[in-house]
Amino acid sequence: MTRVRSSSLALLALALAAGAILRFYRLGAFEMSADEGASWAAAAAPSLSAVLRAQIALNPGKAGLHDVTLHLWMRAFGDGLVAMRALSAAAGMVAIALMFALTREALAPAAADGSAVWFAPDDRDLAAAIAALLFAVNLVMVKYAREARMYPLEIAALMATAYCLMRAMNRGGVANYAGAAIGAALALAAHLTALAALAAMGLWLVGVLIHGRRGWRSPDSAARRAFGNLVALAAGAALLAPLAPAVMGSAAHAAAIGAINWIHRPPWWAPFSLFNKATGTFAFPLYAALAGWGAIWGWRRARERTLFALAWMWAPPCATLAASYLLRPLFVERYLVSGFAPFFMLAALGMVGLRRRSARAAAIALAVALALGHLGAWSRKPHDAQWREAAAAARVRLGSGGAIVVAPGYAANVVRYYLRHCAGGVRVVPVARTAGVAASIAIVGETGASPAAIAALSAGYPRIVARARGVVVRER
Repeated sequence: MTRVRSSSLALLALALAAGAILRFYRLGAFEMSADEGASWAAAAAPSLSAVLRAQIALNPGKAGLHDVTLHLWMRAFGDGLVAMRALSAAAGMVAIALMFALTREALAPAAADGSAVWFAPDDRDLAAAIAALLFAVNLVMVKYAREARMYPLEIAALMATAYCLMRAMNRGGVANYAGAAIGAALALAAHLTALAALAAMGLWLVGVLIHGRRGWRSPDSAARRAFGNLVALAAGAALLAPLAPAVMGSAAHAAAIGAINWIHRPPWWAPFSLFNKATGTFAFPLYAALAGWGAIWGWRRARERTLFALAWMWAPPCATLAASYLLRPLFVERYLVSGFAPFFMLAALGMVGLRRRSARAAAIALAVALALGHLGAWSRKPHDAQWREAAAAARVRLGSGGAIVVAPGYAANVVRYYLRHCAGGVRVVPVARTAGVAASIAIVGETGASPAAIAALSAGYPRIVARARGVVVRER
């Protein structure tokens, strides 16, 4: 075993160990968020069909993969906050392994029609291990892997799709095309925003198809394999076609009632700040320089594979930016998180492109240290509202029964979650549905509720009986 191969295995083991610690340690440290409350409420429905019906209203624009999976997970492990978040953490660990496999496959020798990828096996393995490590310690990847939401499943599904796509480009095979189709279907079932990443992959495949059309007659040609992958992605989208009307309808309804009005029009530099925020202000120049060098170094050896990474990295945020100006604001970090995978791939390639071993080791150590520093600075600050304490205070004031009104309304499920084991008929009502409800207690979040709703509740419930971080409990 060569020294480089040993280093690659050690870095991969470090990535998996660090990833497990960062994703599973103290999973219940933060309280449930309002978005997690929606996932719990949908997954807690009594049957799979009821889950699908509930999630259309609670999580519009999603096809229910996460909520169905969480429903089954809760049957096995319970609905404790740590147990529910463990599903996302496990998906995050799968994504780390897929980051290694995808990078290694993307840099592997391609079809035998002249489109070979010129990376030495040791360089390929080292780049894959470094990419997995960068992915494992990144704040954004860790943050979403610690929430009971659908984004880790979406990321893992997109990475599995890209991995199967690359295997099909390198080897062909019905199983690889089928894997790409299934991965695409799962990604779309997790969140419709996966369509942007899949479209970027499809755009790259069209380019390969056009570029290699002269070699179409060869069964091993890149053009034929690109066409097969395009068919696979289309088949994956077709698998979701029966659910499309309901999902699109729920998303349109959510937009019509102002459920996404909180998304503001982004500045023109938003695609750049997206990656800046992902890595941190201090780390971004290093990561950007390494990714830039990785693109240059990779372009000289494997232009098509470098274009694949660049297309996946830049096409979704740029398209979302354009849509935000032409249609309505849609630019949100969590809708674009899969694009960090090719960013880390290019940064890892840039590190391997540093031919001096000491420079490479220094770059790896500095990149990981800055990522951990970014993660540490973030974790030292509170990022949750104390809905549990507010619910407990409201329950005490309410006595044997009654109703609680909650603002913002979408946070009502969090209060229901924390009161789910309480005896007595406590009714939790969103602020928009209080007609005919005689509530004696109001729980008001400091963010998310409209100024008009806060003013009305302050007047109707003038007595403050408890304050918690980000939440106020009021009484008539």
